[in-house]
This record gives sequence, structure tokens and C-alpha cells, in this order.
Amino acid sequence: MKKIYILLGMLPIGMMAQNFTEIQSNTANFYYPAADYADIDGDGIQDIVMNGAIDSDGDGSVDTTYNEVYKGNGTDFTVYANLGVNANHLGDIKFIDFDNDGLADIISTGLSYLDIVNYKHYRFRNTGSGFVKEEEAAGKIYGSMEVFDFNHDGKQDYAINGTQYVDGIGFVNNLDYYQNSGTGFQKFPGWLEGTQNSSFKVIDLNNDHLLDLIILGYDGNSNAVFKTYLNVAGTLTLSQTLNPLANGKMDFADFNADGYQDIVVSAQDDNYAGYLAVLMNDGTGQLVPQQIVVPEMSETSVSTGDLNNDGYYDFIVSGNDDNNDGVVKTFIFNPSAGNFTENTITGLHNLGGPGFVHLLDYNNDHHLDVLLSGFDWADSDMPSLTKIFKNASLEANQKPSPPTNLNVSKNNNRFDFSWNGASDDKTPVSALRYEIKVGSTPGAQDLAKYVVTTPSWYLDLDPSIQNVYWSVRSIDASKTYSDPAVQNVLAAQDVNLEKEFSVYPNPATEKVFIKGGKISNLEMYSADGRKLNVILNNDQSVNVSDLPKGIYILKLTIKNQQVTKKLIIK
Repeated sequence: MKKIYILLGMLPIGMMAQNFTEIQSNTANFYYPAADYADIDGDGIQDIVMNGAIDSDGDGSVDTTYNEVYKGNGTDFTVYANLGVNANHLGDIKFIDFDNDGLADIISTGLSYLDIVNYKHYRFRNTGSGFVKEEEAAGKIYGSMEVFDFNHDGKQDYAINGTQYVDGIGFVNNLDYYQNSGTGFQKFPGWLEGTQNSSFKVIDLNNDHLLDLIILGYDGNSNAVFKTYLNVAGTLTLSQTLNPLANGKMDFADFNADGYQDIVVSAQDDNYAGYLAVLMNDGTGQLVPQQIVVPEMSETSVSTGDLNNDGYYDFIVSGNDDNNDGVVKTFIFNPSAGNFTENTITGLHNLGGPGFVHLLDYNNDHHLDVLLSGFDWADSDMPSLTKIFKNASLEANQKPSPPTNLNVSKNNNRFDFSWNGASDDKTPVSALRYEIKVGSTPGAQDLAKYVVTTPSWYLDLDPSIQNVYWSVRSIDASKTYSDPAVQNVLAAQDVNLEKEFSVYPNPATEKVFIKGGKISNLEMYSADGRKLNVILNNDQSVNVSDLPKGIYILKLTIKNQQVTKKLIIK
């Protein structure tokens, strides 16, 4: 695919330096770390969990694997709980509410100094006063984890990628999927080919309400890879092979506010050269790389958010420069030009990799702050530090307005949710994200709670559930939440689309007809996930005579609801 190079030039008129001030906190200084943040108890303030190793005796050498949770109070962070001997480093850690009780639980993976070859994976349940271990299993290192609801049942699933040691085989790279049943997790080992020194994201790339996947890293043959997989009727299918990359991280955002999620990646190519790029989504889930030419960086981490308070997503990247010194850079999206400009920043400590960087609003002032960890290569002792920096901006940033026109319909066990009417003083409506909360009683979230990137979503719930009570909040590019829009009492209208239309003939040779309700949109995909250029005729037929034999997927939108059908062409 053609690469578009963006040369960084002079700062645009009016672009200001980003100023940050370090706050004093009680966080430990972590080596080989990972971190996540969430509101663990519903008080509206962000909390943090970190894993890694620490120098417990102060002799300048890291010696203990240590994981800890820090509670935010809107001013700083205090120690809330540590995870004891069940700790990891060289891996990843995430918050996940796996029992839908409104309290964020924890999953982790990585290596412990208690056993240098026994990689562990843990699950901890949030009791409301601390965390208790519920699961201990084989884990992975040099990888990453993601939390998502792949099968739309409202229960949060997750996947772990990285390297695992298997007795009798050796080191194996697998991406394993853990599906949440509500009472436990079913493991699907080797869900996809995994990677080492890796990063992956599970997001809806083509706005079809099905979660897709993008992954980079070294495969089992030590070759760098970078691939996207589109979700075709529940199956992840290879869609695009991009420039081979490893030793890096990525994040996503709708940078150009066209309604589709883009990807920013900072990594190394197969020649170990630094590679920084934004991959713009063309609206079908295909990504067009726009490489940003900057001095080479390595061992990087990246995070997205609105850094200059103009309403558009930007990004921050930390790591090592070409002199192996620590460096932190911010890049601002220019909506008029459609490109990125490196911005001047003051107040941040230059920490190098391996480490992490996160953008979060820890004090709820509607401006993004920085959580940063990594090596201080400028210090002769080369310590690894963990620091929090407050955004010093005084510019006003209002919270978005809540959505309006909440609507839900029911088709068998499927509940389709939609809304509109949200707005923000700066972030374009198409770039807003949404937190949806669904419960079996008013105000509850026992059926689902998570963030989506489209103003509609669906859940396949237990057949016993007839009524749902739900709310939705809009989220702007500064990660500021609106007040909730609530539908407190709802008996969903049951619409059985299966009885309203049919697809025939199937198998087909010349034309396929859709009989029944009026089709508002039709898409067709091949078995390998490619979206085909087909036309829905006025008589609701599609010409398939030019298509080769095989199995295809029809995605039909009827009455604002989407139905998937398998089509066989002979």
C-alpha cells in the first residue's frame, strides 16, 4: 500500500506549548512496567493499577516483582491495595468488571521473580475493600492484553498475547481469547497467531458493530508482522497486511472526525528502524499509513487524547531517541491540513523505554494529564521512575451534552440500542465516544457497561430478559463524560425480522433477491473479509453472476437493525 509521508514543519500560528507540572504522589517507581486506569468504585474519579518490578531495598538494583493499586481523590493518588506475591512484570495488567457488579476487577500476566521461567496469569476480584485472587494460570511475557465484549452478551471478555513457555515444546507465541460466561471464563487457545514484543487492539474498524482486531509483533518465526482482521459474522478474517512492525505500541482515535477509528503506531520495522505513523481509516476498515518523519525512536509507548483543547484527538509518545536517551513527544492534529505537527512541551520528565505513557484526567478538570514511567537515562544510576504530571492549561473545556432520542428494539434475544443528539463545545459529534450502561433494574449495570465508538450498539442477552433499563453518556476527546441520558422504564418492542424477509435463491448463480421488509442498506463480504462492490437494485436484488463460487456474507439493515445471512454462490 502506498505510504504518505508527513513532514513536520513550523508550528502553526496560535499553537501553544503544552505545560505540565509534576504532582507528588505515593506511586512506586516501577521497572519493566504496565499500567491501566479506571474508576474502580464508581465515585467518578480515576484510579490506577500498575505492575512491574521495584528496588525494594534501595541498593540501586531491581529485586522484587510488585503490583499495586492507587486510589485517586481528585488531588493525588494514595496506596489502596497491593497484589502480594501474585505479581507480574514484563507483561500487562488491566481493569475489567468481569462480574458486572460495578466494581473494577483486575487481570494480569507476566513474569515473577519467584520463578524465572514460570509465567503467570492472574484474575483478582474487587470486593469493595480490596482484591482477592480468583484464578492463577499459565501466563505470557513480552505481550499485551485487551478487554472487550466480543460476542455482545454484555459480559467483558479479554485476550492475552505474547510468549509462553510450554513444557516439551519451548517458547510459543499465541493470542488466547478468554470468553466470559458470567460464572467463569472459557479459554480459546490460539484464537489467532500470536506475537512477541507486541501490541494489539480490538475495535470496530468499519462501524458494523462487530469487533475487529489489529496486531503487530514478532511471529513464531521471529518475523515482524502488522495485520488487521475484520470480523465477518463472528469470525476474525485477515483483511490487510501492513508494513512489518514489532517492539512497539499502538492506540486508536478518530483523528479526522469522520466517524471511523484510526490507528497511531510507534514501533520498529523489520530492519529495527524506528517507525511512527498514523493509519487513517478509509471507512471500510482499510488503513492508509501516513508516516511521520521524526528522529528515530525505540522501546516506545503511545496514548491518544486531545492535548491542545481544540476538540480533536492528538497523541503522546515516549521512549528512547536515536542516542538512547529518554524522550517524550506530543503530536497535534491539524484539522484543516489533515496532518500532525510536533508540539513543544514543558514540565515532563524525559523517561525512556521500556515504560508506559497514559493520558487521563485524574482531577476532573476536563484537561488531560500524563502518567509516565520509564528509565531516566540521564541519571548515572539509570533508575526507572513513575511520575504523574498535571496539565497546566487554563483554557475552558465544557463537558459534552448527553445524548437524546434513546431507542431500543428487541428481535428475539437481540436488543438494538441507538441514540443521537449529543454535542460538545469542541469535539465534533462524529468523534464522540459513548459509555452505555444496561441493567435489569433501574440504575443497574448488571447486564453491560462499557465504551463504544458508534452511536448505537447491540446486545445478545439471555432469553429470560424481556425488559432493560439503560443509560448512555457521551465522551469527548479530552475524555470528559457528559451527564447520563437515562431510559428508566422500558419494555422493548419485540420485532422478529427473520419472519419478515427471506433471501433466495440460495445457492444462487445469477441474482439473489431479498423479499420482505424495505432494505435501507446492504453490504456483501467474501469469506476472507473483503467488502465487495455490489449494488442493491430497486427490486431488492443483487447481481452475483460475476462472483466466483464460494461462501459470502450478506449484511442487511432493516428498520435500523442489522441482520447477517450466509449466501452460497455455485
